[in-house]
Amino acid sequence: MAGILSDLDDRCPLGFAIALHIRYNAPTFLFQTFPENWMEAYSRNGFVIRDPAVHWAFENTGFIRWRDLAVGDRSGVMEQARLYGLNYGFTVSIHNDRARSIAGFARSDRDFLDVEIDEIAQLFEELDVMTAGIEILSKKDTDALQKMSIRMTHR
Repeated sequence: MAGILSDLDDRCPLGFAIALHIRYNAPTFLFQTFPENWMEAYSRNGFVIRDPAVHWAFENTGFIRWRDLAVGDRSGVMEQARLYGLNYGFTVSIHNDRARSIAGFARSDRDFLDVEIDEIAQLFEELDVMTAGIEILSKKDTDALQKMSIRMTHR
């Protein structure tokens, strides 16, 4: 698992947030590498309840580029994200009979190419399958995540 997260970290220069196996609005695992100041502002301002990417992910499956969500962003969450360098990104949503998993991936320099989105989405799907039914990560995975400075929340 740490290898996939490291690969995703390399492919997403401004970071990601991955929420796996969401049940009752809480993920079993949450991995985040977005800039700390953005995550603090996101939390402090309660953006999760107004974030068009989150809304889209709970209502759809597949992926959507953030630029395609900007029109319906009445609360200005996407505009605020750009102030922290999250200029380009996309959201992926997977839903199966057990739970939903969602993720957002970002960069500051350019939009993701279609092939990059496909590859990143595939890695995300592998993580979803790999963590299905797991409640606790191994010490090896936990240590590897800490070394990569990937913040993890576990329910």
